[in-house]
Amino acid sequence: MQTFTDLRVIGTITATDGLFQLNIQSDYRPALLHLSDFSHAHILWWADQAATEQDRNTLQFPAPYAKANHEIGTFASRSPARPNPIGLSTVSLLNVDVEHGLITVPYIDAEPGTPLLDIKPYFPASDRVEQCHGPEWCKHWPQSYEASADFDWASEFA
Repeated sequence: MQTFTDLRVIGTITATDGLFQLNIQSDYRPALLHLSDFSHAHILWWADQAATEQDRNTLQFPAPYAKANHEIGTFASRSPARPNPIGLSTVSLLNVDVEHGLITVPYIDAEPGTPLLDIKPYFPASDRVEQCHGPEWCKHWPQSYEASADFDWASEFA
């Protein structure tokens, strides 16, 4: 089994006054140049608070979703319990302060203090899929990032 040890943390996530900030370390701030030209970005983060050895070896588990009452594989979930607990979030960029290394976003589904691994701009040409499908139990979920802001996500998890 091949392993990698050269993973670099580029910053951390904080929460203040109902908003989230991605705090970028000073060495990586030049990489923020022109990120503010984009409305959205993909954020890759390390789910360090769920990175137990047991979680990293769990490959199947009961689906955590209210309308799915069966086992699912790790790769069919967004659970942080996975071989490499890498989280992926698409966020709206409210502000990008290159000088101070602060990216303000309205929400990210990661805990404060979570290590950031990478930031990639959202490109509709390669990131948007117009014709996609998922399992029946989640067909009632919102069909866009914007619509999910008003969705009752709490009722969707068992």
